[in-house]
Amino acid sequence: MSVPPPVFVRRFERVTHALRILTMHPDGVPLRRLAAELDVDEQTLRDEIVAFYCADSAAFDTGPLRQVRIEFIGADGETDDVDPAIAEVVRASTDHPAAEIGVLHTAPADLAHIYRAGQALLSLEPDNNVLDGALRTLGDTMLRGIRPVDDHWKAELAALLVDAIQRRRWVRVEYTPVWHDDSMEHRIAPYRLLRTRRGWEVDAGMSADGRVVGSFLLNGIRDATLLDETFERPPEVEDRLAAHRCEQQIELVVPQAARWAVDRFAESSELLAEDEESVKVRVRLLPPVERRLGILLLSAGPLAFVTDPPALADAGRRLARDLLEHHHATH
Repeated sequence: MSVPPPVFVRRFERVTHALRILTMHPDGVPLRRLAAELDVDEQTLRDEIVAFYCADSAAFDTGPLRQVRIEFIGADGETDDVDPAIAEVVRASTDHPAAEIGVLHTAPADLAHIYRAGQALLSLEPDNNVLDGALRTLGDTMLRGIRPVDDHWKAELAALLVDAIQRRRWVRVEYTPVWHDDSMEHRIAPYRLLRTRRGWEVDAGMSADGRVVGSFLLNGIRDATLLDETFERPPEVEDRLAAHRCEQQIELVVPQAARWAVDRFAESSELLAEDEESVKVRVRLLPPVERRLGILLLSAGPLAFVTDPPALADAGRRLARDLLEHHHATH
């Protein structure tokens, strides 16, 4: 029978885990959300962080976290003279004691951005062995244990689409939308690749004249074939693409535990009000707005609802009905 580690060791491990999370969020994290992620009550985590903040941690090997400085932030964003016992947000920042000898450490959050940008570039340059080696080293050393999730963007697919855009060639793709479990085939005229909050996407013409446009997540493309036929870019294609990516503003309420769904599916969000149980937010969604909103509401659970505009209040129920009909027809 194994003996569990002492309580103080478990608490120290929890605080160092919290610090690793905080270094990935330069603006800080509400203590309530951080405690939920670590599966501990808010007051316990607050006490443990305060103890770490006040104690000399040199007795422990914290590795890169040795230089992390903890800041407590009040509800109004103030950091001066904020009582840690009532602070709502905690933030981790790094001091630079080695700057005097010409060495400056890069914060893990900055390294994470570099790593993601490097992975995106590697997708376009799969033969760049120097970049590949540098990213592997970065992921296995400085970002070990907190490495960002890769974009799962196939290098060969990226190369094919870049080639199609440059040579204006039609592409046949097998695509699985996020709200279906089966693939659909499309013939597309790729116009541009762009990075969004959901990952890499391709904007493309979907009609014979290229005037009807749509977007496809690259990680939803299961197969792609470069065709011999070429296409012409319509003169008004930039206006059509801009209209296609015109965001609609929606106000809704979601449970506190479902805030991740807003971050996952909305292009951006603005906090309007909150209490212990829920938050009211203003989100901006791209077309198809009703479909994206429906996915957000279903992901957030039955306590999520739209307050404005009223016309979209039933987006979640309509999507649920469509999904039930789809699965009933296929089983």
